[in-house]
Amino acid sequence: MGRALLLPVALVLAVALIACSGGSASAPSPAAAATSPVPSIGTSTLPADVVAQIDRAAGASLRDGVTGAIVSVVDPARGTLIKAYGTADTAGTPMTPDLHYRIASVSKTFTADAVLELAGQGRLDLDAPLSDFVPDVPNASTIRIRDLLAMRGGVFDFTADPGFLARYTADPTLPGWTPQDVVGIVRANAAQAKPPNTATVYSNSEFVLLGLVLERVTGQSAQQYLTGLIGRFGLSQTSYPTTDALPSPSSRGYIATGDPQTPPPYRDGTTSNPQVPFTAGALISTVPDLTRYAPMLAGGQGLSPSVAAQRQTWGPLTTSGPRAQYGLGILQLGDWVGHNGSIFGYSDAMFHLPSQRATVVFMVNAGDGEAVPAQALWGEVARLLYPQSIPTW
Repeated sequence: MGRALLLPVALVLAVALIACSGGSASAPSPAAAATSPVPSIGTSTLPADVVAQIDRAAGASLRDGVTGAIVSVVDPARGTLIKAYGTADTAGTPMTPDLHYRIASVSKTFTADAVLELAGQGRLDLDAPLSDFVPDVPNASTIRIRDLLAMRGGVFDFTADPGFLARYTADPTLPGWTPQDVVGIVRANAAQAKPPNTATVYSNSEFVLLGLVLERVTGQSAQQYLTGLIGRFGLSQTSYPTTDALPSPSSRGYIATGDPQTPPPYRDGTTSNPQVPFTAGALISTVPDLTRYAPMLAGGQGLSPSVAAQRQTWGPLTTSGPRAQYGLGILQLGDWVGHNGSIFGYSDAMFHLPSQRATVVFMVNAGDGEAVPAQALWGEVARLLYPQSIPTW
């Protein structure tokens, strides 16, 4: 199954880049989409021909475990779209645009917001060593907080540990799990640690460690501090859960296989323990809230100008093909900035195009860490609306 908790961005991008280059992916191109109508609910001021193409792409994505999708487009030049497709569950409940879902690794942007906010307030030095906060992690004395934010800490990704993966796959609720279990896995895999600040390599462990740093600096739980940050952003439908339940209304989530031969019924992956992803992926939101958040993230809202500028200092995640880079808790895909994620039950992609002040957000109610239909669907629409917005190296 691969890393079935929070998909490494490199693998997410592999799907997206295929879609953006016109090749085959888990979501076919609009021209190849099924012609039969798909139930949908929403509103739009986009041109009718553009909406029709998005409809076909979204309709074609409803397979391989996906029963429903939600799309949002905000484009000052073309118009807006907020629309849900298919169903929120296998029982046939209509998908609607306001449903809550797990945002997976998009949570990392909020964790980075919090850490950078503290840095701007002078409460945290981005060049402080990790050992000041979390001792006994391999290379902790040479890993800087900045390295963790930039995915340059060289820390072993706990989601790659076979023992963890087997346990999580068997029972995503993992009773009793704490972030210290992640630290234990990192320590147990010390031989696989890499020297810090030598390469940009996606690691969920690095953002779990940032959550522990956040708690040491603030004296609050990460859940408490991030809840306050979310409130300051005015995102009323975004939350950091304390239980394995989702707020109402919500979509069920299914474990996508990526295999079109897998027949229904799909395995339900809605219920999972937020302590497992912790500050690397625990948050819940809605597509409308993330549509509001995307330009805030891209514009550095809540951060001083100097800190906001540092955030968008990019390190390459790819070296050929479409350009993909990572900043400080933010992803650049071509000219778009934002993030994406996949977790049992859900995948999403949230990106803003600063030059056009445009935002495109997708959610689908399936994911497993390998099948990422939301990212492929996002690639379809980004290519449709702005064909030149994803340049190559």
